[in-house]
Amino acid sequence: MEARSLLRRIFDDVVVALICFVGVLLLPILITFPRARQWLFVRVLVLAGWLWRDSFQDVRRDMMTALDDIESRDPELRADGAVRVLEVGAGFGANFTVMRRKVKYWNVDPNTEFQSAFLDTLKNYPKVEMERWVPGYGEDMHQVPDDHFDVVLITHLLCSVDCAEKVLQECRRVLVKGGRLLFMEHVAQPKGSLGRLLQWLLTPVWRIICCGCCLNRDSGDAIRSAGFAEVHMKETRVAVPGILTRHVYGYAVA
Repeated sequence: MEARSLLRRIFDDVVVALICFVGVLLLPILITFPRARQWLFVRVLVLAGWLWRDSFQDVRRDMMTALDDIESRDPELRADGAVRVLEVGAGFGANFTVMRRKVKYWNVDPNTEFQSAFLDTLKNYPKVEMERWVPGYGEDMHQVPDDHFDVVLITHLLCSVDCAEKVLQECRRVLVKGGRLLFMEHVAQPKGSLGRLLQWLLTPVWRIICCGCCLNRDSGDAIRSAGFAEVHMKETRVAVPGILTRHVYGYAVA
């Protein structure tokens, strides 16, 4: 069993090395054409989903329990047992698989390459009612009203934004008082570790391949210092390539 686990870790790391190699070969195109970066990132996520989606499911389910016990501030939604949720950067809609209640749903995402597959995924989850897709970035959600959402959901987002602090400020703005930010983020390995050095070395290329994703970002620290009234955060390690294993997840209260 240990030998099989070791072989799987080696395989995972070889896949990451191949992704980086392809990224280096395509570097001039990716630097010149932003749409090419979006196109490649979507394909990398398809591969990652095929290889490692199940590895995240236990963490997703645990994170999503914070959605199950919250009551909406909207009387009509509360009477219906529903909540209003904004997800920032939903990708293909992986979080729908662990949503167990009625949801009025918004998505903010700048990458329109996801939209077709996202909408196809949405059809499989009748409890999730799409209210609006907002094309845009988490740092500036001016199209999204203040104090409007019971829950804001972010997974694997803060690693790739230009300014995590601005994104979290916007999340607080759009949440109702007492609303929750649910999060799951991969974070930097501990300071002084070989893993952190490897993250630091790979990040310049990885950022270009994966639309800004920084392997060495301490997103947990950003959440703790974002001004939420409460932060409930757990740390875990996920069975994915070594540069991405360390995760924090949980919820923060506005």
